Amino acid sequence: TGDDRAMIFFRPYVPPPEMPDDEYPFWLDTGRVLEHWHSGTMTMRVPPLRKAMPSAYVEVNNEDARKLGIRTGDKVKLETRRGELQLNAWIDGRASCPPGHLFVPFFDENLLINQLTLEAHCPISKQPDYKKCAVRISKVG
Repeated sequence: TGDDRAMIFFRPYVPPPEMPDDEYPFWLDTGRVLEHWHSGTMTMRVPPLRKAMPSAYVEVNNEDARKLGIRTGDKVKLETRRGELQLNAWIDGRASCPPGHLFVPFFDENLLINQLTLEAHCPISKQPDYKKCAVRISKVG
């Protein structure tokens, strides 16, 4: 801009392409962890970082975990309309998920969480919508 200030374009709210429902009652949120900021391709080769966070997990709110009979370390299955994945639960970990939300970091090449997320893209930026989707969780075994 001529005055070196940002130009901000306001857009109308667009609801998510998928919301939790009776079949998939939770929000699945994905994101980063301190040890492996992106996909882990570099940081998983650093022994202290790999030791600090060796694999992905699903973080579950304490209240939700109690209702589902899930404890830290339990193997659980996450299912979305696009697939399923098994990983270990972490109850009230770092993200402190609110009730109704599950968090999975995306750094682990052995647990490809983005295969479960939405196939939607922003119509303007074309950015994939990997950050949220509807999911169900169940204890394995």
